[in-house]
Amino acid sequence: MTRYIRNRLRMLRATLAHFDEHPDAWNLHPPIVRHLSPVRDVHAGLEDAAVAQAEGDTTGLTRDKKDARKATTTLLVDLGRRVTAHAVETGDDDLRQAVDLSASDWKARPDESFVADARKAVSRTEAILPALVDFKVTAETLAAIRAALAEFIRLGGVRDTTGAKGTAATEDLDSLYSDAVEPLEQLDRLVPSLVDDPAFVDEYHIVRRIPGD
Repeated sequence: MTRYIRNRLRMLRATLAHFDEHPDAWNLHPPIVRHLSPVRDVHAGLEDAAVAQAEGDTTGLTRDKKDARKATTTLLVDLGRRVTAHAVETGDDDLRQAVDLSASDWKARPDESFVADARKAVSRTEAILPALVDFKVTAETLAAIRAALAEFIRLGGVRDTTGAKGTAATEDLDSLYSDAVEPLEQLDRLVPSLVDDPAFVDEYHIVRRIPGD
């Protein structure tokens, strides 16, 4: 949430609280009642959008995704060492090219390439799995890599979806407040003109100030 919206949301909360605390000062004036209603609607919408934006924070998900990729990389590097030893012994250059990747090699790959190359390494290894018994590469070894890779992919999808929701909520925050501008300006005209309670009017002017502006 931007400071611009945060300050206006604080103003709306204070303004509506002031009206709610002193209903007898204004509730018999239809123009005030009429223009206060859309302000309430905007406030409710802003509060909902603020919650959605907070839920769209991807900080923790980004960290989890990074950890999942690191865990997958660790398994792939260990697999690569073992299978590369076999590839060197047998002169299988294609196999070596698929698996002989360092942690730096894996780190340098964009997510899409990381996933594709990880799947390729696992697939090429699985094709010769019986020959890798002496190198302690088993079906369980490959299953662990697949599980780690699947978690990385899942977290990436969750993060992207969450981020999209957060972006949409941010756009809602910016557009929603504009719907309150005209009703608030009308209240600024009506409250001093129609309300006979000087204390209420004075406090209204205070709570209507936007903090930080």
